[in-house]
Amino acid sequence: ARSVNAGRFELAGPVVLGFVLTITVIEQIWPAQRRPLFARGHLLDFCYAVFYALAVVPLIVLLGAGFAGLLARLEPWLVLPRVPGAPGWCFIAVAVLGIDAVDWLTHLGNHRITSLWRLHAVHHSQEELSILTTYRAHPLVHVSFLLSAVPIVAVESNTATPTVVFTVYACLGALPHANVPWTYGRAGRALISPAYHRLHHAATGRLDINLGTVFAIWDVLSRRAVFPAPASRRE
Repeated sequence: ARSVNAGRFELAGPVVLGFVLTITVIEQIWPAQRRPLFARGHLLDFCYAVFYALAVVPLIVLLGAGFAGLLARLEPWLVLPRVPGAPGWCFIAVAVLGIDAVDWLTHLGNHRITSLWRLHAVHHSQEELSILTTYRAHPLVHVSFLLSAVPIVAVESNTATPTVVFTVYACLGALPHANVPWTYGRAGRALISPAYHRLHHAATGRLDINLGTVFAIWDVLSRRAVFPAPASRRE
């Protein structure tokens, strides 16, 4: 749901796949918790990942493209006016931060609204996280993230967000589920690390802490950030 263009998915897909395979190997070499590669939960997550690639992504591409076009036509005020002389990277930064903020709000809604939580609970049913857990989700939960198209539409008059930006964002958004001990050190106060996100999955029930996708700023501002204890950190 983080891209509204089929071409972007086609280009980013192989890169994200290679990234996921690389992290899967690293999980076996440097795990936060030692687990068999073919553990039952991992195999189920693999099935979710295949379903995501074959069915969910095409659906989201179609819905996302239509949704973005509809927004631009019906709500033109969402599109920022052309700003001559302003560097394109400024608008790319606005789009990325906007996407992350909308994803955070959607994630919060998935925890706070009972009907959405019943769908999102599928994701939290996995107790042994790995990079593949990223894709363990009810298809309708992916649809809920269509709102992330809004920031992309907002900047389209000033710049086109490069495919590489969506690819890096997708990789950074998947990495926090990895079974690795990384905290990112000081950078872990700004970026969502695997150690940070594990606390989200370890929380009891629907406790809405550590909801961020890539940046921790929204958790910090809402006082929902719980960072790993210094004693448990392993760089």
